[in-house]
Amino acid sequence: MAQEETENTGGVRLVTGAPAGLAAALRTRLAPLTPGRVLDGAVAYVLHGTGPEVLDAPGDEGDGVADRRPEADPEAADAARLVVHRDAPAGVLARFGRLLHAVAGSDRSDSAAWLGTLADDVVDAVWAGSAECQEVRARWTPGLLAEVARVGGAPGGRTPVHTTLTTLLRIRPDRRWPPRHVLLATEAGDAFLARHAEVVAEVVAAADTGHRRFAAVRCAQDAGRHAALLAALAVDEDAGVRADALASLAWLEGLRQVAVLRPHLTAAAPDRLAGVLGRLADLDGGCAAIEDALEAPEGQPLDAERARQLRRTADRAALASGPGAVVPVPRTVPPGDAELLAELDTRVAAARLEGASFWPGVERWLARTSDVRVLRDALRRAGATDADRRVATLLTTRTTGAFGRPVGAVLTPGDAVRWWPLFAERPDLVAEYLDGFDTRTHPDQEAVDTIHLMLTVLECFPEVPGTLVPRLTSIALGASRHRLAARRVLGDHAGARDAARTALDGGSETARRSAAEWLAGRGEPGVVAPEPGWEFGEGVLAPAARTLPPATLWWLDRFREQALERGVPAPDVDRWLGLARPMLRMAADGNGPVVGRLGGPLMLPPDVPTPGDRHGAAGAEDEYASDHQLIATLDLSAVPPGATDLPLPPDGSLLLFVNADLEPWPEGGAVYVPAGVPVEERESSPDYEVYEYDTPEELDAELRDVGDLRLVPGVSLPTTPPDAATLARHPHAETLREVWSDQRDGGGGWQLGGHAANFDDYGDPVAGSAEPDDEAPLSDRDAWVLLAQWAGFPMSILYWTITRQDLAARRFDRVAVQMQANP
Repeated sequence: MAQEETENTGGVRLVTGAPAGLAAALRTRLAPLTPGRVLDGAVAYVLHGTGPEVLDAPGDEGDGVADRRPEADPEAADAARLVVHRDAPAGVLARFGRLLHAVAGSDRSDSAAWLGTLADDVVDAVWAGSAECQEVRARWTPGLLAEVARVGGAPGGRTPVHTTLTTLLRIRPDRRWPPRHVLLATEAGDAFLARHAEVVAEVVAAADTGHRRFAAVRCAQDAGRHAALLAALAVDEDAGVRADALASLAWLEGLRQVAVLRPHLTAAAPDRLAGVLGRLADLDGGCAAIEDALEAPEGQPLDAERARQLRRTADRAALASGPGAVVPVPRTVPPGDAELLAELDTRVAAARLEGASFWPGVERWLARTSDVRVLRDALRRAGATDADRRVATLLTTRTTGAFGRPVGAVLTPGDAVRWWPLFAERPDLVAEYLDGFDTRTHPDQEAVDTIHLMLTVLECFPEVPGTLVPRLTSIALGASRHRLAARRVLGDHAGARDAARTALDGGSETARRSAAEWLAGRGEPGVVAPEPGWEFGEGVLAPAARTLPPATLWWLDRFREQALERGVPAPDVDRWLGLARPMLRMAADGNGPVVGRLGGPLMLPPDVPTPGDRHGAAGAEDEYASDHQLIATLDLSAVPPGATDLPLPPDGSLLLFVNADLEPWPEGGAVYVPAGVPVEERESSPDYEVYEYDTPEELDAELRDVGDLRLVPGVSLPTTPPDAATLARHPHAETLREVWSDQRDGGGGWQLGGHAANFDDYGDPVAGSAEPDDEAPLSDRDAWVLLAQWAGFPMSILYWTITRQDLAARRFDRVAVQMQANP
């Protein structure tokens, strides 16, 4: 290392040009070191490089550098650290980093590891975000760190730039936040990456997934210089990296993108090609590149999966220019919402550095956008070549609502109105969604059913695009749950109806049944519809489940599809489907008839006592009554026949009671009032400690505010932990119940009939009803059924159960109540 000029200040020699306060700042920063000669030697080493043995050798008294004492004044030490990082020259900083590394007791087998320790110290120092922190952060560019690496001696065989990038794009196993790469996330960092694009490509190739994503996003600032790297990342093993790389490439001129992505068509792994193919399909010259790749040289044929993907992409792209491809769409009208306009300007300006996560918080703005093409047009003006597709992916990549579900998973016909013009201009994009694809970039994300999503959007089209009729007809004549929506989209289209008649006469067995269902539903003379549930095959569903409406069976078809995707053999899936039972959801926002209400008033016949418990000896002074609280009153005449497989009375009222007290357990039951029996309002005074409520009166007031409950038809499968007998019959039961648990039918927290919902794997409350906690004898587990359940209290579910025999005999006095909770 070159000799540095020094000067004396306060008894300690400083590097020439170093601020006089640097020595004091170093002493304060290094105060945790054992005081005395070790501290003096450490400060002297940092300032002018003398005594490097202080890094390893113990002092005369056996006190080494790694021996530390607690900081007397942490705030003073933090302030001193800022002074050091603000004022110290590169040589001083290099020695400071080496000393910090030694103090930390880190493994020094990598001679550049001290640079990472120094970078960590800088990031920690500036993370608070004060004005002083910002001043230090502005100084600490990657260029400065590279200079420190140079002065401090970059490892043999590597340049300071390589060392700097390797250091900043590395995660220590024991430290993940704040990340070092924040020193690259600046204009100076972007310029550094652009100047050293070749080195960046080399380092990023060996980086972890998170840093590959970071690099893919930052390289958008100069996509031209990083085109080769971004193209390589566009077929990365990680889906998130691929998405970010393609988002950054979108700011590059189209023909250049085609040039750098073309080689992947014949070389990249087929399971990583989807994004590249979508991008090429959007660019001038991209489809020609795909056609060229399909013309494989003689003797070098493409593998089957690659050829299939390329041909499908080319065929979809052709849909954009076929007869009747584009339907009339309204012209785009700029929004009159000033806030939305300002947000559009802000977000588009920031889009370049947001990768595939463009416009955080877009969900709340989408509701204020009558036509999402205004966002698409803003992106086009900013230079994005993927504007259509980038906006469309908001449906599958952004979440909304209390449970954070993807926008497209909860898309309503009303929501679809703002989306249809965008897709009407891109029939090839519509076809891509109708083909279905995996929308997830991480296994834990919820997948969006793109076929269902697109059919919802298509129902808003003023007419069916001619080029899409064959694909829609194919769906309509299939057995999947999507056939019903496809038929609605096609409506009276003559070509589709002719295709159905043709299938009825000479198609496959599935096509014939589907055509018969379709044509019979439209009143075609002489056509008889197949039995309900035909799409699952003979004998798969129980008789009670087969009669459910197609919109309800939709959920079973979705379950079967996802179970097969999880690798469960088809016979095992079908056996599990045989356990499906009809049930009813009840919700205030349901679209069915009113079936009841929550809370009071309590209406009972005059001769029926108020449900409750009696305590103390009869006639004794300590005798008292504890009323049960009314939770719900249900009108059984509103329950359609066959809506559940329970032998419910055809009419009358069912009153459900519970005192939700976990100490020792909840008490409750049910009362049935036959139709026509006079009732009167009954005063009731429940007196108990309500779970998660202050008083029974507070709970009743909240229940009454819910309003009427409306029916939502549903179907259920087991979700509680399987017992040994179930596992013997269904070896994939754990996977199957997990898949069903992920289904969401939006039916609310009340359920009538069906299988009991699982709560934290506490066990099946229906089977548990056969094993009472008191001295009562055990009963047949298979005799019990779920009467009703309510997920109304926080972190808990209430269950009302009864034997099927008692239910048929109207012995509602034998209803058992259980509560599973995690308080």
